[in-house]
Amino acid sequence: MEERKTVFDYMGQILMIFGFTILMLLVFSLLFGESAKGYSDLFSFGKEGIGVDTMIQFLLASIATVTLRMLFFTDMLFKNMRLLPRTAGMVFSELIVISIFVWLFNWFPVDEALPWFMFFSSFGICFVVSLLVTVLQERIENKRMEDALESMKKKMTETERSMD
Repeated sequence: MEERKTVFDYMGQILMIFGFTILMLLVFSLLFGESAKGYSDLFSFGKEGIGVDTMIQFLLASIATVTLRMLFFTDMLFKNMRLLPRTAGMVFSELIVISIFVWLFNWFPVDEALPWFMFFSSFGICFVVSLLVTVLQERIENKRMEDALESMKKKMTETERSMD
């Protein structure tokens, strides 16, 4: 049984995603900021930092991501949908949202292939890593639950024997 999420749980998810994306932007700024300075609004300060407007945009993108996750992975909208279609819908919706942000905020030139290739590559890598972490986390949780169930069965068997 899954516990009900509060607004603080969602705020924590938003801040976690936001923090990770800003960390990645900082790394990219240090590595590629100077060469991308005139090319992308994301790196308007080069390796000197990230603009407040860019950080707000990524905060909005983080809110959009958590909202999509809430819609696709709770029974709020899709009650009987299996995990694979939910995941595919979430990924597709996220790609649409990020594409809109790219166009709206001029994150990179929309008419050039290389930035899109790099975007899809990094998105794919992040998706695979996230998927692996989620699967690993689920396996660890399942193992914990199995161990707890075994422990309860063992205690119940011992209790029954002591009553005989």
